[in-house]
Amino acid sequence: MKKNSLNISRYALPALAFIGFSFFISGCQNFNPTVSYAYVGGEIVNPTIDHVIIKHKGFILDTIKLDEKNRFSYKIENAEEGLYILQHKPEVQNIYISPGDSLLLRANTMAFDESLHFSGKGNAKNNFMAEMFLKDEGNSQLLLNFHEYTPQVFLEKADSIRQDRIAYLAAISEKKNFSDEFNQLAREVINYENYDLRERYTYLVNKYYKDYSRQFPSNFHDYREEIDFNCVNIQCSPGYKRLLENYLINYSLAWCADSDLDGADCYSLTDVANVKARLRKAGELIRVPKIREQLLEKIAVRGIIMAENKENIASILDELEALKFPDKNLEKLKNLATVQLAYLPGTSLAAVPLLNMEGELVSTDDIIRRPTVIFLWSVYDESYQNEHQVIDLYRKKYPEVDFIGINLDLSEEPAWRVAVRQNGYDPATEFQLAPARINKEVFQYFLSKMLFVNDASVVEVGDVYLSSPEFESRLLEFLN
Repeated sequence: MKKNSLNISRYALPALAFIGFSFFISGCQNFNPTVSYAYVGGEIVNPTIDHVIIKHKGFILDTIKLDEKNRFSYKIENAEEGLYILQHKPEVQNIYISPGDSLLLRANTMAFDESLHFSGKGNAKNNFMAEMFLKDEGNSQLLLNFHEYTPQVFLEKADSIRQDRIAYLAAISEKKNFSDEFNQLAREVINYENYDLRERYTYLVNKYYKDYSRQFPSNFHDYREEIDFNCVNIQCSPGYKRLLENYLINYSLAWCADSDLDGADCYSLTDVANVKARLRKAGELIRVPKIREQLLEKIAVRGIIMAENKENIASILDELEALKFPDKNLEKLKNLATVQLAYLPGTSLAAVPLLNMEGELVSTDDIIRRPTVIFLWSVYDESYQNEHQVIDLYRKKYPEVDFIGINLDLSEEPAWRVAVRQNGYDPATEFQLAPARINKEVFQYFLSKMLFVNDASVVEVGDVYLSSPEFESRLLEFLN
């Protein structure tokens, strides 16, 4: 969650910001109840890219360019009532559209979630959803303190949160006259967020707090009987997608516990047997093509980019083929596997071409002289500034190690150089991967990945992230 520095825009929109859209509102004030279209538009303050993307049920409807004032407008022909996605990388926002709506939004990418505000016809539904999203993000505090709550107490707290939100929905629905369709969808979203909260708690307890793992009340997981693994209407809801992922994680841990596998491997979510168990279960449960493809891909990607050897990579790809994963998507994952092969322990990076801040072509071997940690980042990943701050702390703590940043925004040199200079990063430690034959979109999966490389430019560790709890202990092992 970004810092709440722009909350004022949640409550007061400067009128002048939308003068350019006056035609948009005035042209849609007298609605024919039989209209089949809807409008969506708005303003993105401090845009990161020059367009927004509208999606519905997993499909892209259109890509809309921002104008010179960073505004956009779009008419959705034959609009279906329900959830849509508005994407402005790296931000993704759910919006609820009904035929006849003329929805305007305004958001500042410096604090996107907190600054987001809707106006126009359909605004009440969407401001409600944005508020629920922020509250859902706030649940992380409850999970951070999970060890303070027995399963029974946690269940009571989670259900209390759910009941409060259902009651709030009923109150605002009566005031704003929400449709039955929206009320039903909103209740489903609230319910699935509750289910996901319980799944995440289950994982934390089973992994870190065994004393509580034997105290689950008999009704704690009753909701699992109610999960619809093919719920088209809310497939783009963050809580629903997380619920599916976390259910499969807990399933694979239970499967592993009943198998003959090493107990420690059961809690490694990137262990190849664990990954393949999740793939098989997802393939069994999920039939809606877009939900199935996205979930299988997410599980497989994690397994591939953390694979320890080429045999594990091959077995994951074989599993996908057995599940009849679409050929087009499979080709992308094969490209991903090709990149990962270059990061496996024992692989030499000596000949990997890079660009320095002067635009000169250099090789990795030219810049590595001693034990080195390479971190991979993008200007479009909102966490890159925090990661650089953490890296700076490690630089001071381990002066015997070089920390080298490699930017993965291939062929986008200006944006990368601007970010380095604006943030005051040392140009001697910042490079960009030179253009490659592999589609640059593939490299997004390696963001935040850390490579421990010896003074001969050979990878010794390639399966750790900066945010990993074991990062520093792995770094010490590497140094010793």
